[in-house]
Amino acid sequence: MGFETDAKRGVANHYGVRTTNGEYGAQSQSVGLVKQAVWDFTYDKLPNGGTNNLQFSIPANSTVVSAKLIVDSAFTSTSTTTDLLVGLETSAGVDAGTLVLATEATQTTIAVVNSVITGGGTLVGKTVGANAVELYVTPSVADLLTGTGRVVVEYIYNS
Repeated sequence: MGFETDAKRGVANHYGVRTTNGEYGAQSQSVGLVKQAVWDFTYDKLPNGGTNNLQFSIPANSTVVSAKLIVDSAFTSTSTTTDLLVGLETSAGVDAGTLVLATEATQTTIAVVNSVITGGGTLVGKTVGANAVELYVTPSVADLLTGTGRVVVEYIYNS
C-alpha cells in the first residue's frame, strides 16, 4: 500500500499494512495492568536508544516486571568472549540501567538457538525513572558475525 499526501495541509496518510519487522519495538499482547514490549534485531542492526525517533519508548515512571532475551538464530563472533548487554537508556543517551547482564548473555548462551535468557539486571523489578527509556543491545566486543534475537520487556505503566 502507499501514502497519500493532502495537498492543502501537507499531511501524509498511510493506507494498508506497514511492516517494520519489529526493528524499532512495539507494544504487544498487553492486557490489563502489565504491558509487553518486543524488539526484533539482527547481529548487524542492534537496537540503540536515542539514535532516532522511531524507537518504541517505555514510558517514564514505569516499573520493569521482567526482561527476556530470546535467541532466534545463534550469535557467532570471531572471539570466544563476546557477550551481549541489554539495557535501557533515555533519548539523551543517559544509561538508565540494564535488563540482561553480559554475565547472563554470554557467548555460550547466545550461541544456542531458541535460548531464553531471563534478565536479572539492575532495572528488573524497579522503576525506569522520571524519563521515558528506549532499548539498547550492545556486544562486549564488536565482532558479531551472525545471529538474530528478540527482547521482551514486561512493564507496568505507573501514570
